[in-house]
Amino acid sequence: MSVELDRRPAAVTSVPPARRGRRTHGRARGWEYAVLVLAVVVILGPFVVAALTSLRTNADYLSSTSVLPTELTFSNYVRVFDEIPMARMILNGLFIAVLGTLGGLVASLVGAFCFAKLRFAGREPLFGVVLFTMLVPSTVTLIPLYTIIRAAGLVDTPWALILPLCTGSAFAVFFLRQHLMSVPHEFYEAAVLDGCSVPGTIFRVYLPLVRGPLAILAILNFLASWNDLLGPLIYLNTPEKMTPTVGLTYFRGQYTTDFPVMLAGSLVVLVPTTIIFLVFNRHIRDGLAISGSLK
Repeated sequence: MSVELDRRPAAVTSVPPARRGRRTHGRARGWEYAVLVLAVVVILGPFVVAALTSLRTNADYLSSTSVLPTELTFSNYVRVFDEIPMARMILNGLFIAVLGTLGGLVASLVGAFCFAKLRFAGREPLFGVVLFTMLVPSTVTLIPLYTIIRAAGLVDTPWALILPLCTGSAFAVFFLRQHLMSVPHEFYEAAVLDGCSVPGTIFRVYLPLVRGPLAILAILNFLASWNDLLGPLIYLNTPEKMTPTVGLTYFRGQYTTDFPVMLAGSLVVLVPTTIIFLVFNRHIRDGLAISGSLK
C-alpha cells in the first residue's frame, strides 16, 4: 500500500517582515501628517478668522455669531489709512525698528567677541554681571531711563526709542558668545598674524561665521521693537510720530471697540514682519549650516 504525499506548497498565513514594516511605517506617517495638519489649523486658524472679520462691517460683526461675513467689504482697510496717519506710522515704526536692530546687533556682536576671544582681567565676573541683568525686569529701569532721555532732550523724538536699542542686550551677547566660542581660536590667531585690527577681525572674519545667529537675533529684535507699545506711549507725544501699534489703539473707544477695523489694521501691521522673516529665512539656514560645519 503506497501513500502519496501532498507536494503542494502550504498557504502562507503570515505577513512578510518587510510588508509588516511598511504597514507600521505607513501608520506612523499617517499620524505625523494628522499632527501636522492639526498644528497648521491651530496656527493659521486665528489668522483666517481675523482676515474674514476684517472684511465685515461692525454691525454685521455685532449682530451675527457666524465667522463668515454676510457681505464682503474693504472699507475697513480704507478707514485704517483715512482715520489715522497709518502710512506715516508704518514709516516711523520701520525707521525705529531697523536702526535699533542694526545698532543692537553691532553692539551685541562686539560685546560677545570681547567675552569670547579677548583675554582681560575680570572677564568672567563682568560676564556674570551681564547675565545678571537678564533677571532685572525692564520696568525697574523705566523711570531712570526716562530721566536720562528727558535730560538729553530726546523726548518726542524717535531717537528716544532708537538709542536704548543700540546698546544691545544681555541675551544677544550671551547667544552670540556661545556661537563665537565654537569657532576655532586659530581664526583669531591667523587674523592677528596677518595684521588685522580688532574691528577688522570682528566684521571681516567672525561676522560671516555667525550670520545665522545674527539673522535670528535680527528677527527677534525687529519684532520686539515693532510690537513695542509701552515705549512709544511714554516717549512720543505727537500722533504723526507714533508707531503702528499705538495707532491701532485709536480704534478702541471707551465703551465700544471697532474690531473689524482693528483687525484690518493688525493685518496691515503684520505685513512688514512677514517680509522681514521671509528675507532672513534663507540667511538663517545658510548661517546655521556654516556654523555647524565648524564644530
